[in-house]
Amino acid sequence: MTTAWPGDSATVVRWVRSTLRHTAGDSGEIDLKGLEDIEVTADVTGNDLDHLTIDATGTKLTLDWNAPPMPAGPATDAPARLDPVTDHATESEIILREPGIVKNFRFSARPMRIERSALTVDVQAFDIPVLWLTAAEPAEPGVPESAHTIVPDDDLDGLRGTFHVSIATKDLVPLIASVARPMLRGNGIHLGRLRLEIARDGSDGIRVAAYAGVRWKLVMASARAEARIDVTRDAVITVRDLTLGSRNLLVKAALLFARKHVRGMVGRQVDLNEMIAEEGTNLRLHDVCVGTGDRLSVEGRFD
Repeated sequence: MTTAWPGDSATVVRWVRSTLRHTAGDSGEIDLKGLEDIEVTADVTGNDLDHLTIDATGTKLTLDWNAPPMPAGPATDAPARLDPVTDHATESEIILREPGIVKNFRFSARPMRIERSALTVDVQAFDIPVLWLTAAEPAEPGVPESAHTIVPDDDLDGLRGTFHVSIATKDLVPLIASVARPMLRGNGIHLGRLRLEIARDGSDGIRVAAYAGVRWKLVMASARAEARIDVTRDAVITVRDLTLGSRNLLVKAALLFARKHVRGMVGRQVDLNEMIAEEGTNLRLHDVCVGTGDRLSVEGRFD
């Protein structure tokens, strides 16, 4: 027998904690520590969540590029379970679907850490139409909460919210290095000195300058790049100019072959709202703003 879903506020809190715990354990390359310190509060009225708040302040996310990739599961809303014969994930039958509204959702971290870098996140959403799904069997044996899930309804009309993400500018280099070094090491490349400068350039643009030193076997090399990037309030990103250079003759020669590709990037627009629409969602981003200075931040709203 499965418990009523969504049931009461305590049931939702248990489900959130159980889902976070199992998601972190199954993520493969990502290890999330400090889950026991995450604060979860919920207030349920019937099938509506009057509020759901997740405060992940103090959690630490570490990356393990040597971890084996996790097998991809079936693309479905239904929870998956392991077949005892084949040991493969199978879809469990959904026996109950209940529509509801998440009236106020907030996820915050002030801050959480990615490797050694502190990242501040604050996302708030209102009036999210959802479906409360109950499966015939739990996705995880012995974990009754895994028989339940909550998914956004296809019709997201009325959903609106805001987002803010920021990091101290001085923490950008160690964050990038912590991600790039293991990836490059797998190809026999050692990343040495890394320098990054970001400054505002005009009303909707930023200028990024980067310098990196690398070693491959006995070959030492360095390269530099500079770009001006426009970010409009309607979430259109454009690279206005991009230059690459190096004092190393071998690297300089390689950059000559890449020149055509580099020129093709200049002026190309990436419309995030178009990308969201291609996913079949009618949400749009507005009032997007990139802040520079002591902190690099991205904020805006969606509806």
